[in-house]
Amino acid sequence: MSAAALISIKPIYANQILNRTKTIELRKSSMGLNQGDVILVYSSAPEQRISLWFQIKTVETLPVSEMWDRYHNQLGIDHADYLSYFTDAEAAVGFHVGEVQSLTPIHLRQIEQLVPGFVPPQGLMWLKDEFGRFEKLLAELSSPLPSSVFAQQSLFSIR
Repeated sequence: MSAAALISIKPIYANQILNRTKTIELRKSSMGLNQGDVILVYSSAPEQRISLWFQIKTVETLPVSEMWDRYHNQLGIDHADYLSYFTDAEAAVGFHVGEVQSLTPIHLRQIEQLVPGFVPPQGLMWLKDEFGRFEKLLAELSSPLPSSVFAQQSLFSIR
């Protein structure tokens, strides 16, 4: 069984993932995510919405310079910004993007109505930890998460 998490990504990078011009999402750690897990993407300001999810094809950790040397054409970031992001980091973690699913956007105001007390994640927010809290939001997704991610059969009856 796979897990699902909500993470914030800058709009430029979220849109590159959606357009498949960025096929590796970079992080400083794996945050506990693994191959097969699903990332529900919150596109941060100024968009402030959920408009896609993607499944992690593989997780790869490499020295910062080696990640750039191997994959710079797939990272969606210029070299100066890449180096700035990984300042003082020894390793870069790349989530190779598998299946990508575009969603009808769910804007912050609607998310706040569906998930009382919602605050956009600074890091990662596991959806399994508070499934009941996110059930209404997950039911609103125009394309449900893969069936390998916690049982969602009950979500279809909510609509």
